[in-house]
Parts: sequence; structure tokens; C-alpha cells
Amino acid sequence: MVSVLLYSFLIILFSQPVVAEPFEPVERDFLWTSSNLAPVQPVHPKQDSKSLKGKKTQPLKALSYKSYLDQKGSHPPYPFLKPINKNNRSIAEIKNGRLLLRKTGKSISLDTPSFPQGASPVPPYLLTTPNGKWILVVYPYYLHQDKENKYLTEVYTEQGNRVATYDSLPTHFLASRPDLFVSPERTGCCESLKWTIRFYRPNQGWVSEYSCPEGFCGDILFTKLGDRGPFIIVQEIAGKVGEVGASMQTNFYIVENDGSLSASGKTLYASRESYLDQKRIESLSPFAISKLISIEPLPEKGSWLLLFEAGDQRKGLKLTSKHTDPVPSPVFLLPKDPLTAGKKEIKLGNRHLGKLPLLGITHPGQMNFTLFSEGEKEEKFYKEIQSDFVNILVF
Repeated sequence: MVSVLLYSFLIILFSQPVVAEPFEPVERDFLWTSSNLAPVQPVHPKQDSKSLKGKKTQPLKALSYKSYLDQKGSHPPYPFLKPINKNNRSIAEIKNGRLLLRKTGKSISLDTPSFPQGASPVPPYLLTTPNGKWILVVYPYYLHQDKENKYLTEVYTEQGNRVATYDSLPTHFLASRPDLFVSPERTGCCESLKWTIRFYRPNQGWVSEYSCPEGFCGDILFTKLGDRGPFIIVQEIAGKVGEVGASMQTNFYIVENDGSLSASGKTLYASRESYLDQKRIESLSPFAISKLISIEPLPEKGSWLLLFEAGDQRKGLKLTSKHTDPVPSPVFLLPKDPLTAGKKEIKLGNRHLGKLPLLGITHPGQMNFTLFSEGEKEEKFYKEIQSDFVNILVF
């Protein structure tokens, strides 16, 4: 059973799956798709689907953050969201450490929450939804170790019942459904950029989150299919090492109007090519956001058609259900001293992988590497390989 699991990853190049070894060195390129994404005959996108009937639509790729920023100089609009407003004092206010509700006259003692170590808090403030149904007590603080402003949030009903607490800040609500809070958050910049999309249901007290790892976030698409259609989230996890190559994972999520996830799928592409720029890796990855034309519902319940286009080439993927299994992990193995490139060799367990630097695909978990070269003592390294991440290991 163990050996079967170790050899369970598939390299899927459309209709030709190949079984991968526990660590598969990438000699040229590698393509994997989750088992619930199946290649289908490409078709032209419909212009009269139920959610978009009578409307001419632009390709989804045009609404990605990168594409919109390049064309318009700003982030894409979210017309389906409305901001949660600064507090209206006629609804509630904070006075002497208490929350005062104007409608009921109720006074609630606010207990200072427990902030993370190293946090510098500032006084709380209030947000309210336009209908006055929800009152948010926001506790801002600055976290020195992350060099970021962060928030703790308590949600109260208009009657003064606390129904939820969050370690993040809801910033918007769905225009057609005020009981769903949303937060499209971008933190950091450049090499520390991170995108996080959150959905909050204060009635149930839960929050769901879709994010990419800090420093490895590529492009992102966050939109909605018409007024009644679901949310679409497409996130890229991208990594590259100049002289070795690059990897691009693309995650697709269909989120319903109540915030629940109804379908998801993932793809991973890796290329062993030196000094790839952003345009080159996007051109090589068949399922990059820059090629996404449309996502449309299929007649079968819970099924979706993802259509991609590059030049005169079209590719289609059929998405069904939710993907829950780990994604194969891209791993860059690099020498600590660049001058030793091509000289030091590495093994995984008893298996010889080759000379550093290397790019490989493997399963997540702890790995036992051995570094060796002629005339030198072997060195052993235990490394943790993460899924949904770009693993860059230096020996």
C-alpha cells in the first residue's frame, strides 16, 4: 500500500497519463491536473447563457488583477460588492469601553481581546452595514514581526448579541445578500505579495479563505458570473529560479452566493528552462489565467466548462465536484555556493537524483536528502516539502 501511494501522482498531458516516481526530475516540462478536471473538445463560449443572457462578455482573463492593472492602471472593480460603512452614530457608538446601541438602549461591556505577542493595539472602532443589522467592533493592531496592520473583529446583531469573532477584517458584503461578508485582501508587495479572498457568514460564525503563499502569488481573478451566478476565484502560485526553471500552479474555485464552495480544481505546470520571464512561463503553462476565456455551467449538475485560448489554439477542461487531495509539490534543489553548481550531487534516500541545481516534482511530506561530492563526506538533510507551495531548498 505504501509503495502504491508513493507512486500515485499522475503526470497528465491531456489523454496520456504517466505515473510519476516519488521524486520526478523535470528534464523539460511537466503537466498535472487534478482528477476532477478532464480535457474536453474545445468549443466557443456562449453569449446567451442563463447568467449572462443578452450580454456580450469579455474574456475572463481581461478581469484578472494583472491584466486590468496593465490596461487601466487600477485593480478590477467589484460591482457585486458594497463596502461595509464606517459607523453611523445613530446606530451605535463606543463610549468608556462599552458598546451603546441606540435602537434598544442596550449597553455592552467590551473586553479587550487577546492580541498576538509583539502586537501594538490601537483603540477599537465600529463598522455597520447600511441596514443596521450588523455591527462590527474592529480592534486594529500593528504586528511588528510581520510589519503589517492587522485586525480582530467582533460581530454583533442590532439587538446586541455577539454572533461571531474573526482574526481578520470583513470589508464588503454581497450587494444581493447582506448576510454574506467578503474581504478581497492584498497585503505586502513585490516579493512579499499575498492575495486572500475571504467569505464570512456571521449567522453561522464561520469564515472560508482562499489564498496563495506569500512571495509566490502570481496573477489572480476574482469576479462573479452575472447577477445570480456564483463567484469565480482563480489563483496562481508561481515560482522561478533563474538558471533552473519555473513552476505555475493554477487553482480554480466556484463559490456559491451563500459562500459555500461548490467546485474546485487545480493544475500544475513546471518547465526546465533557464531565465524564464513572466510572459514566457504564461505562454508555456496551458492553463494560466492569461489564457482563460470563460467558465460556464454545463447541463450536468455541478459541472463546469473552463475554456482557454492562446493564439488560434483552444483547450477545454470539464470541472466536476471539489478537489481535496494534495497537489504534487514543485521543488527547486539549489547549491548554497553557486560556484559548486554541477559538481555536488544529491540523493533522496538511496535514490540518486543528479547534480545540483535540479527541479523536480514530488509528494508533500518530510524528505531525507544526502549531499555528496568526490573526496568529501556525505551530508544528510531532512526537509519538509509542502503542497500548494513553491519549495526552494538550498544545500
